This record gives sequence, structure tokens and C-alpha cells, in this order.
Amino acid sequence: MTALLLVHGRGQQMPLGMGRSPEDVARHVAALTRLWLAGLAKGAVLAAEGPPTLEAVHLPFYGNDLAARVADLDAAGGPPPDLASGQDVDALIQHMLIDAAEGAGYRAEDRLPQTGADGRAAVAEIQEIRRTEQLVHPEVEWSDFLRLQVARSALQFLAVKTGLAAWVIEQFYRDVAYYLTDVGLRTLVQGVVHRSVASAVDDGHTDLVVIGHSLGSVVAYDACQSLPPGVVIRLLATTGSPLGLRVVRRHLSGPGAGTEHRPVPEAIQPWEPAAPGWVNAYDVRDVIALVHPLGPLFTGGEAIRDERTNNPSSPHAVEDYLADPEVAGPIVRALTGASRPS
Repeated sequence: MTALLLVHGRGQQMPLGMGRSPEDVARHVAALTRLWLAGLAKGAVLAAEGPPTLEAVHLPFYGNDLAARVADLDAAGGPPPDLASGQDVDALIQHMLIDAAEGAGYRAEDRLPQTGADGRAAVAEIQEIRRTEQLVHPEVEWSDFLRLQVARSALQFLAVKTGLAAWVIEQFYRDVAYYLTDVGLRTLVQGVVHRSVASAVDDGHTDLVVIGHSLGSVVAYDACQSLPPGVVIRLLATTGSPLGLRVVRRHLSGPGAGTEHRPVPEAIQPWEPAAPGWVNAYDVRDVIALVHPLGPLFTGGEAIRDERTNNPSSPHAVEDYLADPEVAGPIVRALTGASRPS
């Protein structure tokens, strides 16, 4: 019996002025679920699979709690610095912006003339070390001054590259950084996801197909590291994912914590040997998924099938990702194939 788990990202909270009764929340979650399933149904038809037969669908909704926690953290000036790593959330955001821009072709040494010859030489040296992965502690290579300068330059590069306002890009990466650095927020989100998994198990569904979008792909990866005994992931699908960023991978849960060399989760067991265990979809215009493909970046990455999409309504839209037949096809086959009697 296979259940479908939909793990959403940031910005999914209920609009201001909307009621917060259990009935209001249920209607909001139902609307989000329909949006995802509409995209999947379109993609399934285009993949010649027909509309998927769904035994159980769970969308663990933490949007309201995530938004409230982020607002509290903003009011407090962000999460407190992680004293163990010597890094605060602002530094993490800056590293994420630099990683994303580099994935899109950015070279800091070519874009910082205002730092002078000595500054350009220092940036060029650091960039070469980063490219050849010679660093033992890759998150402390920049001085605070140079990191800030490079991050500002990278943000402007991303804004031009994607056509998004700089403040929109910062918001996306800020919420990912908050999730990765604030223990309370991470625990809250993971608790909601694991309650949905427990509900599926209670209903007899120990096989799961998991779709994670944006920040939800990071949440889904973390959740895969601590599933109840006997629960198997027949397919993990990530869409618009920031998992390509080195600094994000270093903060994931599970084996290899603290390094960028992370494994494909052991809980992933494809429904048949020839099927992919992980499908990752990216639009090259999606500012959150600019570092791609994921296969070469994860140990065991041969299990990952990377699919490039061309999302018509918005580069980051989950419904567009799921409407791509090369993404929907494996999802539907995993849902139906894993549910067939052996």
C-alpha cells in the first residue's frame, strides 16, 4: 500500500485575514493539495500513464508555523550564532548566494573592481581554492569583509540572471538558512512531517512516494534519515531544490553531517531494480535550483535521475514541475507499481 507525501516549501501560509479554525486550515491544505495533484495529473496524461490512482495523500502543513517562527526570528535579529561552527545565519545566507551564483557562472574576481588590485587577487585566490576543493573548512575561507562584498555582488548577478528582485531572492534563501540553523524551527517542521508519516503508517501504508518542493526538498531529505522502522521510500522526487548548494548539503541531517559529500538516503528502495530511486527536476531559470544536476553531488548519485524542465507559468512553480511528463511518469509508476501485489 503506497501513500503519497507532499512536502511544501516556504510561503505557503494562509493569507492574513483568513480564519485559523481547523476547518479553515483543512480547506487551505485541500486547496494546496489539489494544486499539486492537478499538475501531477497533467504530467501523468502527457506521460501516457493516465491519471494516477491515489490510495492516500498527505500534505504535512507547517506553513503557518513556519511563517510565525520566521517572523519571530526576524524580530529577534535572526537565530543566535552557532557557536560550534562559528557561523551565524547571515554568513550562511551569504554563502548560499555565492554558491548559487557560482552555479550559474558567476566569477567574483571578474566582478569586484571596487576592491582594488589586492582585493581582486585575494578573491581570485580564494575562488581557485574553492573550485579545486582544497579547503578543510570551506565555510571560513572568506574574511567577513570580502564575503559580504562577494555576496552582494552575487545577489545582483542572480537578480539580473533570473529577472527576480533581489529582495525576493534573499527571502527564499533566508528561510532555508533559518530552517538549517534554528533548532526550534527544524524540530517544529520535522515534527509535522513525521506526524503525517505516522498517520500513513497507522492506515497501513508503509511504502511512500515523497515529493519535496523548494525548501520542502531539504525537509524531505532530513525526514528520510529518521523514518520509523519498516517504512520504505519507493521514490523521492525533488523539484526546485537548493540541495545542490554545498553549504546546504553540509547542514543536512544523517550520515556525513558537516560535509558536502552526502549519501542518497538508505530508506530509498525503488519499487523495481530498473526504476530511479530519486528524481530531481530543475528549471535552469529557477533561482533556487541553479546548482544542478544533483547526481554528481551525492554519494550513490547514480540512483538520481536529473530532469531539466521548462516551466511555462513560473520557473519555480511546483504545479509546472509536476506537469512535466518526465517528472510525473516515474512518480505515477512508483505509486502504482509499488502497490501491485508481488
